[in-house]
Amino acid sequence: MAGLLALVLCGCDQAQLDERQMSVVQTLSPIPEPVARESNRVADRADAAAFGAVLFSDAGFSKGGSHSCATCHDPARHFTDGKRVATALGEGTRNVPTIETVAWQSWFYWDGRADSGWAQARGPLLNPIEMGSTPAQVRQHVLDVHQDRFEAVFGPVPEDPEDVVALVGKALEAFERTVTPGAARFDRYVAEVRQNGSSDLLNESEARGLKRFLSDGCVNCHNGPLFTDHSFHNIGVPQVAKGGLDVGRAIGAVDVLEDPSNCLGARSDSKDCPELRYLDPSFPDWPLAFKTPSLRNLSHTAPYMHDGSIATLDGVLVFYSELPGTPLAGHRELTLEPLHLSDGQRADLIAFLKTLDAEADSGTTR
Repeated sequence: MAGLLALVLCGCDQAQLDERQMSVVQTLSPIPEPVARESNRVADRADAAAFGAVLFSDAGFSKGGSHSCATCHDPARHFTDGKRVATALGEGTRNVPTIETVAWQSWFYWDGRADSGWAQARGPLLNPIEMGSTPAQVRQHVLDVHQDRFEAVFGPVPEDPEDVVALVGKALEAFERTVTPGAARFDRYVAEVRQNGSSDLLNESEARGLKRFLSDGCVNCHNGPLFTDHSFHNIGVPQVAKGGLDVGRAIGAVDVLEDPSNCLGARSDSKDCPELRYLDPSFPDWPLAFKTPSLRNLSHTAPYMHDGSIATLDGVLVFYSELPGTPLAGHRELTLEPLHLSDGQRADLIAFLKTLDAEADSGTTR
């Protein structure tokens, strides 16, 4: 135990972590097993995941056969698209999030307006600016192309097209739950620290960046092995003009309660839904609040923020360094204060954040 609580020294003249920081570091790895998805009975079935992988890359569900899920969630970009906002049949107003943390999420979309991966999947399939399909067209495409695979997982194709959409979503979620961020060098560092009380796997800049990440409060919201509290915060990102004011969680909390595909809905495989039952859409901190993203593989998923308005990691740190302006609604997260980071301090933080990138041989599926 004494070794585990020792100071972490990453080589000569590097930043030391105190006992409290040492304890926090050990909560940041390894990536745990996925949380259960009781509303989806096939969530962890291999046959459903294999079927979902086929569906994920099938552009036949989209109007004109032009887009699949993989068009915007490109595996080569850690399941993002590198664009400021989603662009498919039309242009959206929000940045494409990765699917690498689907297996651990309780809320989906930047505003949390869905409470499962299968409920979320309905949105892009039917959204006129994304894939532009209809429930009837989804059902017909299943019959034309995927009937054998579908029936091997779910049985006969239902007559109600909405039932088919829900089951397609459940297969997609089963696949997405096999996608993970992958193990990073930081995970090896924590494992060595846990075993030996120290590690030399971080260089001087990375070690300084880790200490600043812990001491400057970044870990308050970006905590746990996924580096997210899975919650929603108004950090005061300036709003872009397109689409008007985006109130985020303030409307997302209302939408998820009204969603017929939510955990309490008729197509859910379980009605054990504590998050939904205790959700208060009138919570005063939710105007302009958006979901805390994971920091894993962050250097590969630019641009940043819910609207893709910041192009680089350094730009993100400049924003937190200055916290410019005031939110147009609600109030900025009360724990935030300008960090006043120097160029060198920002470089150290970026160096640390890059240690959260998956190593080449770690893979992104479980």
